[in-house]
Amino acid sequence: MQATRFTCGTDFVIVLNIYDIINNNLWILIANGGFFMNNIIKICIICTLLSFLPSISTAQVSSEYMGDKKQTYSLAYPVVDIEDKKIEDKINEDIEAQLEDLKEKIEKHVYSKVDMTYYEKYEDDNIISLMFYVNKKKKFSNSMELEGYTITYDKHTGERVPMSRYLNINLEQLQDALNNSQAYAVDGLDNGVNLSKRIPYVSHNYFICHDGSIGLLYQAGDLMEVEAGACKIVVSPETIAKVNELNKANE
Repeated sequence: MQATRFTCGTDFVIVLNIYDIINNNLWILIANGGFFMNNIIKICIICTLLSFLPSISTAQVSSEYMGDKKQTYSLAYPVVDIEDKKIEDKINEDIEAQLEDLKEKIEKHVYSKVDMTYYEKYEDDNIISLMFYVNKKKKFSNSMELEGYTITYDKHTGERVPMSRYLNINLEQLQDALNNSQAYAVDGLDNGVNLSKRIPYVSHNYFICHDGSIGLLYQAGDLMEVEAGACKIVVSPETIAKVNELNKANE
């Protein structure tokens, strides 16, 4: 666990580290210097500080599988485990609804075959971001059709988080960012590519990257030939900050 820093005013800073607590080493840093406190006072201050710490919602994602004997569908899907069971149920029920929709389309012969897989793209104390790929074969078709989509869940409410919470960008701004190397494109295998045609629309299938950039997932054939798979455009943190500020000012 990293040190958590609390600032009180301009000249009083407490640095609290869990390892220091264990070893009875809690320091109070004051503008004029530092001093070591006795154990009784340390315990009192620790209890007070911990009462003000924000709750941290941790999640674990495990993989489950659903299929049938005829092998008409093969669905690998995530099961999210969160301390708050109401939120956990809300997220998992939303995922299960997607599975049931695919099963229903198989049963109604909309699709003759469906395969699904997923990836956990990002997680922090507030959100968990998942990416799904669904390969579908329509009835009487000889080829599979790939669909990709993303869902970001709020770990405190269980709700889906819209892209507008993190990125507000229009098509012209996205194209300009790509043209000026403030965004880049990758193919379905995450290899960097140069797009030969203009971006057709702003995808709201978004995911957050660990460096603060945001990726936009497009369907196969939207940005490149179908064989290139589901391509992505990744927008840099600097561009995100710039367009968000600009568009907020224009509201």
